[in-house]
Order: sequence, then C-alpha cells, then structure tokens
Amino acid sequence: MLYAVSQLLHRITRRCPTHDRASYSKTRRLEESLGMPPSPPPTSFTDTYSDPDLIECGNTWCRTRR
Repeated sequence: MLYAVSQLLHRITRRCPTHDRASYSKTRRLEESLGMPPSPPPTSFTDTYSDPDLIECGNTWCRTRR
C-alpha cells in the first residue's frame, strides 16, 4: 500500500526515482564545471560508474526521456 502511494506521488509530481537521484557521475560533472576538486568516489564499483543519464527508466511520464 505504501509503495503504491509513493509511486502515485512520483507520477503526480512527475519525478523519476531513477533520474532524480544523486549519483557520483552527476556530482563529479558538477564539481568539474564549478572548478571544485573532485570528491572521493564511493567504495562500491557500481555506485562509482553508474550513470542515470544512460538508463532508460521506462516511465512514460519521465521528463528526462533518453
């Protein structure tokens, strides 16, 4: 029940749990564009190299369609 409500709220606000979450690759690009030193990568290999911009979420309502 709680999961269904959460999914409904995401859809109403047009938020995508895949594309709207912070990732190391997005944070790294932002730090580089701002001229900041890069933050240390996460210890998990998949967290370090996963890029939500390359993922097709399958949501028809997602603003960030790939």
